[in-house]
Amino acid sequence: MNIQRKPRLLLVEDSLALTKVYKEYLKPMPVTVSSVAEGGLGLEQIEETDPDVVLLDLNLPDMNGLELLEKLQDLPQDPTVVVITSIGTVNTAVEAMRAGAFDFLQKPFDAERLRITVRNALEKQDLKALVKTYR
Repeated sequence: MNIQRKPRLLLVEDSLALTKVYKEYLKPMPVTVSSVAEGGLGLEQIEETDPDVVLLDLNLPDMNGLELLEKLQDLPQDPTVVVITSIGTVNTAVEAMRAGAFDFLQKPFDAERLRITVRNALEKQDLKALVKTYR
């Protein structure tokens, strides 16, 4: 019997209240969720745990989320990154997508929007893994 591990999701969000809300939103999904409140810690966690999906707030106390997104490009880990922010301008969204984000969520968003976005990000990870297998 092949027992697959639950997909891992890392939430990089400095607001403890929002972290709790998002974790609650994700409870119905078959994912393991961990969280950190700073970009530097997020980078360490990504290197150590190789999450499948990263939910990344842009406004972090130690760095801008876009800086972290750019640093991820240099790592062997290849998580699918979803940017979350309250500053939802078109320019910010375009900048995040150019830096490698898979999707962009503007706060506030509801549970269903988050779950659909995470589901899509996990499907993208599955496709990336399939492509690697065929290569």
